[in-house]
Amino acid sequence: MSRLKLVAGLLLALILVAGVLARAGLTRRWVEDLGLQKTQREELRVWDWWSASTNEEYGDYFNALEAAFEARNPDVDVIFQVVPFGNYVQKLSTAMVGDTPPDVFQSSVYWAEGFHQRGMLRSLNGLLDADPALPGTPAYVGESAFLPSAWRHNHAEDGTIFGIPQIIDASCLLWNLDILQAAAADDDEIRAMFQRDAAGAIDWTCIFWNAVHDWEHFRRLTRKLTVRDENDDVTQAGFLLSASSGAGLFAPWLAANGGRFQDAAGTQALFASARGIETVEFIARLYWVDRVCPPFRRQMTDGEMFKERRAAVVAAGTWSGKDITRDTMGWTHFGKTAFPRGPSGDGPSTVTWGNMLVITRRCDNVDAAWRYVKFVGGLEGSLLRGQYLGYNGPRFDFYATDRWQQALQERPYLSNVKQICLAGDKLRHTEIIAVDHQANPIVESVLLHYPEIVEGRGPYPSVAAAMRTAADNVDNVYRRYNEQVDNWLALRAAGAD
Repeated sequence: MSRLKLVAGLLLALILVAGVLARAGLTRRWVEDLGLQKTQREELRVWDWWSASTNEEYGDYFNALEAAFEARNPDVDVIFQVVPFGNYVQKLSTAMVGDTPPDVFQSSVYWAEGFHQRGMLRSLNGLLDADPALPGTPAYVGESAFLPSAWRHNHAEDGTIFGIPQIIDASCLLWNLDILQAAAADDDEIRAMFQRDAAGAIDWTCIFWNAVHDWEHFRRLTRKLTVRDENDDVTQAGFLLSASSGAGLFAPWLAANGGRFQDAAGTQALFASARGIETVEFIARLYWVDRVCPPFRRQMTDGEMFKERRAAVVAAGTWSGKDITRDTMGWTHFGKTAFPRGPSGDGPSTVTWGNMLVITRRCDNVDAAWRYVKFVGGLEGSLLRGQYLGYNGPRFDFYATDRWQQALQERPYLSNVKQICLAGDKLRHTEIIAVDHQANPIVESVLLHYPEIVEGRGPYPSVAAAMRTAADNVDNVYRRYNEQVDNWLALRAAGAD
């Protein structure tokens, strides 16, 4: 009897220790191997670059996401892995031929097209066709659930869908409403930028998303809002312009002028057109002719100067308000607009993009992966990102929720985000980083040396010649890339045979 008690006691102690360790999440597999705990949970490996080490809110979001998803899917154990944005492509390329590739990952539009063309992503068309969720319901993740600008980077020209949007972003103009409100006291044109409430009183917390009508209107406003001291130095910039922004600044102004950066197939640069030349000259004249900007310098970014409240307007993004509020200890009195219509444009516009969740071809449990993608891309996932990260959502139904209405009350600068995203064109999508390396230095050179170029003594004989050189360089990037795509397709075809 005593021997039986000893064995039972040792077994009980082992079970208790194993239970404690398993509860800590440290030795679940060891416990299962001993046969002391039986589980049917399937691990789902999810990669992302959102890291709690850079923003603790990401940690709160992923904890809440994991808890909510696993409560509804107790057979799935989500394992998150953070991969730095700058290392994403290299790490993923290595992992896809290794032993533990991710099942699901967030893909930036910078890489999504390339990942698909390399054959690394699973087509989602069949999963969408078989999905029982009906259009108009919170769980539906088909095209009609999303803003059109969110459903542009997630599919190929042949109709293959390889991602489900989880965010929507756009470039925008960010206005210091403290400066605008002060100037509006004796300026009707600036006062007209502000919205009014039902009683007709000015709402000093909100401007219209299309408050700036065209480029000439923008020039007038920024000239009025520029302040200089007795030495003619800019103490308050009408507009902040960074020459090193390159194509990032050029692209939304080009969209507002009715131009495109590239063709849909990713084979040709289109930005050296008459509209593109008109665009880069407009930006250069803001600095050199209208003199609404402080001197170009690399010591301080335009974003930092805006946070110091030394500028009326800066080119930024729809996502940037939350970061500004955090970095300025609570300042929220700013507003967002689209980029005003250029001489060759049809209306206010910008460039937009929607990063997405994708399922890899190496995924073993496609059913679990699809359930996760649907949850994150559905309304509940959008609400979690709104709650923990302060993000707007890519779905139409998100903007009808109490959560969004509460966010508008707390942060009025969000009031124009949906309309700005709806008005935007598709962000360039082919080999973005490589294209930047070729185009940005030339755009920067034009902005820095515009007077000399106009006078015929600059680094290029004309602005048109500079932009043509940039376009030729970008076309070479596209040519080399498309040759590589052809090789990938040939290898896959040979493997299929």
